[in-house]
Amino acid sequence: MTATTKIANPRDIAHNVMTLIAELNLQPTPQVYHVFYSYLTDEIPELSQLIKVLIRNTQELDEETVFRIYHKFLGTHALQQRLNMGVEGLQAAVERVEEAVHSVLRETEGFCEHLDNASDQLSSDDITLEVARDVTRELSSATRDAHGRYSEFNGCLDEYHNEVRRVRSELELVRRDALTDTLTGIANRKNFDASLRDAVTTTMETGAPLSLLMIDIDHFKNFNDNHGHRAGDGVLKAVARVLVNSTKGADTVARYGGEEFAVILPDTTLENATKLANKLRDNVSGQRIINKKTGKDFGKLTVSIGLTSYKLGENILEFVDRADGALYQAKQEGRNTCIMIM
Repeated sequence: MTATTKIANPRDIAHNVMTLIAELNLQPTPQVYHVFYSYLTDEIPELSQLIKVLIRNTQELDEETVFRIYHKFLGTHALQQRLNMGVEGLQAAVERVEEAVHSVLRETEGFCEHLDNASDQLSSDDITLEVARDVTRELSSATRDAHGRYSEFNGCLDEYHNEVRRVRSELELVRRDALTDTLTGIANRKNFDASLRDAVTTTMETGAPLSLLMIDIDHFKNFNDNHGHRAGDGVLKAVARVLVNSTKGADTVARYGGEEFAVILPDTTLENATKLANKLRDNVSGQRIINKKTGKDFGKLTVSIGLTSYKLGENILEFVDRADGALYQAKQEGRNTCIMIM
């Protein structure tokens, strides 16, 4: 699949996007998906042409290259520019609608006067057949003019609605980008804070259990110092990938900061959260970090995990601090372990 393809069905588009991402050996993060969705739909011709050239020249499209393309064409700054253009288009559409409304009102007023005059003439006792025909022809002409004016008005309304949908779509993309960690493609700290507030509110309302995992990559600073930041970025992306693939849809996986991650587990007891924490730890330790270009094996990853459950009525900061305390204890006790604090 090496050229842009016009696909009408959104499900077909999604399937082809995922197929292409797999062919290029990339991870389907939101940013990567968005880039290749734009490529296949030719949403941004410059982006499509760039991707086409890179594929044609068999240049390796690694995630770092795709992220640079994403931020150039689809990142917050680019989206903000497109949003500004959309707002300007929306304002112009509103002005055209307002002008069309005034025009229709004037046309309607004139048409009503025409109807009143015609009614007076047709109700006259001494009206002739010729006059009646003239009045009818004039009414028919006025009706056609009014119909044409209403059609123009409906066209302006359609244009306005299209602009509203476009601006709404751009706003959603800006919002989504603002809540996504650039490197890993998972929820960022801002998203985590908002999701945790929502989860606590739901728990307070329903009484359902809520658990929280705080996860830290063991010896990450040493890895960065020894192998460089690009290798460190690869480690962060690998761990994020394992966490996302090991949790379910209702859970929120977030990059809390640096090498620390968090997983919000709605409707999950502490017992089940403990089982998941150990599963995550095992899944991460099963990963080996290998440089794709050189084949160099950087060794095995491990993580330390602290977990706790929410106590009804407590402050959110207390909840997070308790999970953080459990994480600290896990690192103090030798790392590559899970510690639970009630």
